[in-house]
Amino acid sequence: MIQPDRIVSTTCPYCGVGCNLHLHVKDDFIYRVTSPHDAVVNQGNLCVKGRFGYDFMYHPDRVTTPLIRKTPQQPGQRTQAFDRSEWRAASWDEALDYVADRLVEI
Repeated sequence: MIQPDRIVSTTCPYCGVGCNLHLHVKDDFIYRVTSPHDAVVNQGNLCVKGRFGYDFMYHPDRVTTPLIRKTPQQPGQRTQAFDRSEWRAASWDEALDYVADRLVEI
């Protein structure tokens, strides 16, 4: 059996329940997900997404930095699909400043 380098405690991102997770990490790769039996929220139980849904972490199209739309949309305008060419990478400081400025406009 593989012995983890470390176990990282976190919260499941999939729904609003907020299940407690233990990510078993070896060589910076998540290879197993469990939950502590004394977890108040989920008592060690996990749904299929929480237990096996960590492959997205290693998907080549995963967004790993904040993005800002190159051309702002008009109010009420919606986009049906994510097109990476419509966005540019931004630092966290720039992205948070942008969001704060937009919220002030509202």
